[in-house]
Amino acid sequence: MDSDGRKRFWDTLCSLSGIDKRQDVEKLISTIHYPKYLYRYRPVSINSLEALRTNKLHFSSANYYDDPFDTFLHIDIEAIRKEYLSAFQTPESTETVVDGVRSLLGSILTEEQAAQLTAKNVTNALSHGLTESFLSSALALRDEVKKDTWSVCFSENGFNEVLWLKYADQHKGFVQIYDLENNDNFLCGKQEKCTNCGIKNFGTPLYPIYYSDTPYDATNFAKFVMLRKIGGMAGAPIPPELYAGMGTGLWEQEKTTLIKKECHKYDEEWRMITGCPMNPPIMMEWIPSGIILGLRMDAAEENLVVSMAKEAGIKNIYKSYIDAQNRLNAFPVPMSK
Repeated sequence: MDSDGRKRFWDTLCSLSGIDKRQDVEKLISTIHYPKYLYRYRPVSINSLEALRTNKLHFSSANYYDDPFDTFLHIDIEAIRKEYLSAFQTPESTETVVDGVRSLLGSILTEEQAAQLTAKNVTNALSHGLTESFLSSALALRDEVKKDTWSVCFSENGFNEVLWLKYADQHKGFVQIYDLENNDNFLCGKQEKCTNCGIKNFGTPLYPIYYSDTPYDATNFAKFVMLRKIGGMAGAPIPPELYAGMGTGLWEQEKTTLIKKECHKYDEEWRMITGCPMNPPIMMEWIPSGIILGLRMDAAEENLVVSMAKEAGIKNIYKSYIDAQNRLNAFPVPMSK
């Protein structure tokens, strides 16, 4: 999918209202041009070999990504500061805020806490660091969102030299090839154990990554998450008027995880994300159509990886090499009986 196609996808994603989820999905999918194959770069390790042998793809939480700016909430903290302080401009407005907080959190406040919750005490706290404490809590929402965002990453390029270096142990690892047109190899949802699985019931949407040095402004999403968190702590619904101007909250997680900086554009990345909240470990089963052995793999590692691939039912084995045009390429390896 070229850069123009990824831009069309991103613009469509950002235009979705969240009012009719099914209609939104249809509109978004219509912008995506899926490649026939996707590639997953892997080192030779105990975990990757076991995943290869069992045809499992393990979803990773965004707070474990190697890039700290991946799934990063860009929050306009100064805008939040101004909005926060504007609520305490007068004694009357401060009293209104205190009444609202007391009404919302009354069920979880102790008698002593309720007695301390006064406009005078709040005004005093504002001059002793309450504002900065609040803003720190807002910034901490970045980690809250990251830990709840689960994905599996692929590339549409199986011969990306940077990815071979970074994710396949400097060409000593291997690449798993996934055929998007082969539904028989997709095992999720087809087994008895899948009945109550969130992946079967809600899917694992597969989307392209959009690359831009203009970040997505997640300020409203941060406020939405904070209100939702307060409501959860209080065990009470948040008044709808407090959500005014924040949207529905739908598609916000996708917007924060499906954009990366321009410098990553040559990764040609695609991301499969969970379609509903799930408890870890989260994994799916999908048989690769083939694997590519790394340029620098020794014979022992090649034999080990090939044996795991055979056990998994993978039919196509390739070995990477540098071709006559000085490019990374691969040739098929005959499968011995």
